[in-house]
Amino acid sequence: MKKILLIGLVILSVFIIYLSTMDRKVYYLSLGDNKLNYTSYIKNYLKEKEVLEKHIYQYSDNNDRITDIIRYIKNNKKYKKNTLKNSLIKADLVTLSINIDDVNTKLKDDSIIYEDLYNYIDELTLDFEKLIKLMREYCKEDILFIGYYNPYNKDKKEVINYLNKKYKEVCDEYNVRFINMYNNNIKNIINTVDKSVFEA
Repeated sequence: MKKILLIGLVILSVFIIYLSTMDRKVYYLSLGDNKLNYTSYIKNYLKEKEVLEKHIYQYSDNNDRITDIIRYIKNNKKYKKNTLKNSLIKADLVTLSINIDDVNTKLKDDSIIYEDLYNYIDELTLDFEKLIKLMREYCKEDILFIGYYNPYNKDKKEVINYLNKKYKEVCDEYNVRFINMYNNNIKNIINTVDKSVFEA
């Protein structure tokens, strides 16, 4: 009986030691537009919390469109010894931010026909869904999509609201956390990172 109790205590001790030392570090992958330094905020926040294992952002740059990132994944783009598909598999946290300079350029054109712009956003949304679906083939952990800050008034504001709404619908369908940046508040990002990393 004492022998069984002793073996039980040893097993329990090993399990407790395992739980206290198991890897809690975050492998962080960011894709897309880093121009506004949202990813730097997240990286620095994870560093401050002493949970950042690695941050990889070199697969894409600020000018990449949705179709570019789709192509990078399909071609399994490499960075040093890493590949994009493998990074998606290994990542504990992925952030995605897509450049919309083309939409902003159209909004600055006073001759824009709004119906055409809404149709264009519908086309973008189809590509966005292809991207999210492809990412989900490899990444089973949290993906955060950073929505668009809306500095416009009236009709132009409605266009960006529509874009955010369409992308959020896709995010909801594929279990991606949509971060509303309506007031460009970095707290929205940090709060979502907290939920993903520390409350998961």
